[in-house]
Parts: sequence; structure tokens; C-alpha cells
Amino acid sequence: MFNFAEILTIVIGLLLALVVIDGVRRSLRVRTNRLKVNVLPTSSDESQGLNHIEDNQELDELDEISNKAVEDKILLYEFDKERKEEIQDSKKSKLIILNLSAEDSEPFSYSSLTEQLRSYRCFFDEKGFFTFRDIHDLAMFTLLNAKNPGTFVESSCSSDVALVLDPNRAKKIIESFDLMCSVAQSLSDRFSCRILDENRNLLTKQMLEHMRNTVQEYQRQNLANVG
Repeated sequence: MFNFAEILTIVIGLLLALVVIDGVRRSLRVRTNRLKVNVLPTSSDESQGLNHIEDNQELDELDEISNKAVEDKILLYEFDKERKEEIQDSKKSKLIILNLSAEDSEPFSYSSLTEQLRSYRCFFDEKGFFTFRDIHDLAMFTLLNAKNPGTFVESSCSSDVALVLDPNRAKKIIESFDLMCSVAQSLSDRFSCRILDENRNLLTKQMLEHMRNTVQEYQRQNLANVG
């Protein structure tokens, strides 16, 4: 038979064994739960859902980018269209220009031009240039200083002047052009200067004929628009 001390030792040993076994079981249970928690977010259904959400976000971003690109192209097209219309309008309203240039002096001034132009219906504008008008007081063309500041003020003199006809303002374009050529020839003879085209090349008969054809075309277009 076991004495009391041996029995007590056996009981204490069993209790300790139970405690150890219970602790091991608890630790294993905790590790199992942790594994489950880590595995759950990577299940196939949820991972597919996350991928689907990401794909949708990427598609939305691509749609926004593509829409923005389309809008930019539309704006660019509208801008180009406006620019083309402006260029076409500017070509339609191209000015007809004759230049007079004196090489050795500066003969052109308010007083010298006023003296030479007194036989024409020519008026000096307060802005500093001359305007030629018909008998109905309608503008035909202008004469201005071809050097800076572009006007005849404060007794300024110049070696160059420009006669400018605007087809959009002149009612009788051909008549205005013929008078402009006549004035240019008269000033050339009086001040011994050269007649140049708009690019400051010596005016030839061929170029003069080309300018006349251009003026006739403007006149035809104006008549067609009125009709």
C-alpha cells in the first residue's frame, strides 16, 4: 500500500500532467485559428472579386482617358477650323498695295504730298495719312508713310510711301485700283522714285496685269455676293 506522501505525489503529478496537456491543446487551437484567418482573404471567390473591382477601376480610368482624348481632339478640330476660317477670310480681304521708294532723298512729307495731290479728292486724316474718296465721298484707298511711325505728323519726311486698297471697303474696286495706279505714276514722275509691288520688287507690266486680274476677281465676287 502507498503511504500518504506517495499518494500526494502521484496526485500532484497527474494534475501537472493535465495542466501541460491542456496548455498544449490551447496552443494548437490558437495556431489553427490563425491559419484560418490568414487563409480566408485569399479564397478564390474573394480574390476574383478584388480582381474584378480592380479591373473595373482600370476600365473606368481608361474610359476617362479616352473620353478626354476625344474631347481634346474635338477642341483641336474646332480650333483648327476657326483658324482655317480666319486664314480664308484674310485671303479674301488681301490688300492691294503699291509702294513708292526714293533712293537718294526723303521727298515725301505732309506739305509736299498735299501740294501734289490737290487735284484729287484726297483728304488728310487726323491719324496722319491721306484718304482718297469718290464723288459720293466713299473711301477708295489710302496713302501712308511706309516708314515708322507710318504717319506724316510733326513735319516728318520719308523716302517711302504706300498706297493701299482694301477690297472689302472700296465699293468700286476696279475704279479705285485704276486711280491708285494713276496716282502712283504721277508721284513717281514728280519725285523721281520707283514703283514697287507689295513685296518691294520693281513693278513690272506682268505684275501689274496680275494685280488687275486680282482686282477684277474681287469685283466679281462682290457682285455675286450682292446678287
